[in-house]
Amino acid sequence: MLAISEFVDGNTLVIVNIVLSAVSALVMFCLRISSSNAKGLISWALSNALFALGFLMLMSYYIHWPDILNAMVANLLIDGGAILAYVAVLQFLERPKSDLWLIAPTILLCAIEFTLFLIHGTDMGMMVLLGALARAIVTIGAGWQLWRHADPYLRPASTISAIFHFLWAGMLFTRIGWWISSQYHPVDWDPTTAYALMVRIVLTFVVTPSYLWMVTRQLDRKLLEQARQDPLTGIANRRVMWDCGQRAMGTARQKETKSVSLLMIDVDHFKSVNDRFGHGVGDQVLVGIAGILTEQIRDRDIVARVGGEEFMVLLPETEQEAAMTVADRLRSAVEQAPFPLEDGRTLFCTISIGLSLFDQDAENWDGLVLAADQALYCAKRLGRNRIETPPPVEAAVTAAYS
Repeated sequence: MLAISEFVDGNTLVIVNIVLSAVSALVMFCLRISSSNAKGLISWALSNALFALGFLMLMSYYIHWPDILNAMVANLLIDGGAILAYVAVLQFLERPKSDLWLIAPTILLCAIEFTLFLIHGTDMGMMVLLGALARAIVTIGAGWQLWRHADPYLRPASTISAIFHFLWAGMLFTRIGWWISSQYHPVDWDPTTAYALMVRIVLTFVVTPSYLWMVTRQLDRKLLEQARQDPLTGIANRRVMWDCGQRAMGTARQKETKSVSLLMIDVDHFKSVNDRFGHGVGDQVLVGIAGILTEQIRDRDIVARVGGEEFMVLLPETEQEAAMTVADRLRSAVEQAPFPLEDGRTLFCTISIGLSLFDQDAENWDGLVLAADQALYCAKRLGRNRIETPPPVEAAVTAAYS
């Protein structure tokens, strides 16, 4: 420790840490605008701001006079930054508030450190022991959260960040071990500070880009979801249905099973729902029906919203009889589902379903969709709240010109 402090210039290390922490704070604060998790980024920004202020106080201690109060305040600011960094990780990973319990022993150690300073005055060894232990607790906690609870999509970046959190905690324990084992107890300075500042530079260089990497991957996933999800209901959109439908029919051809069924679904009298109760209620109905359809199908089936009040359900490897059973289950579930209104009344809705089968009604995806649409048209004409299959070609032509 003494060799390191003699080899490097402490003032230079402090300045580098001030600049890095301040830049990290600014970057995180700016990124909050484009992130879906602004709270976590704001906490990270505030954490780095506290680190920068703490190092600035440490700088004033080095440059002007050995005022131990400056060192005490600097330590408390850096402790606060470590606590906020842990809070930021919890917020970014959307962890439960119960995980905040780890802050309690950290704050307790900081309070003991400050109290001992007020009562007994300068004891640099005790300040380092209590301060380093307090930071180690939340640093290990943040590393554990990043290691165990990050979303799989964020895992590459979070793992790197977690490893360096553990290494930082190891450095803190190294400082603690040095003070416990060493007989060198200076009153007004800490020989381990240079070592800590060097490691802190490496940590900031690695952890901040790791956080930015996680934010970037989070934004990428959000854009991907927006491209594949219906913004109102959260289920798949038309693009996903077409991709999955064509892929399912290709698979059916390869296996020579040709058992792909398609349900075209329309909410009955939906225009009157909007006219009578408003578009807000209409949106609630669409969201509710999307949820019902999703709950009633298998994991391998696909449900998508393809129009205003139109949905489609793709049933791979499903023959007509089984598809009819699924369709009737969907129709019955929607018919029985209540939609409560603000005035205390309850709204009930029904759906009409057109069912088409690969090879029997169509030879390609576009034909399958057209057949299901014709079947839906029949269900509408025959009274709604029912399931129909495509009419014969002659009947379809007649209906088109009638």
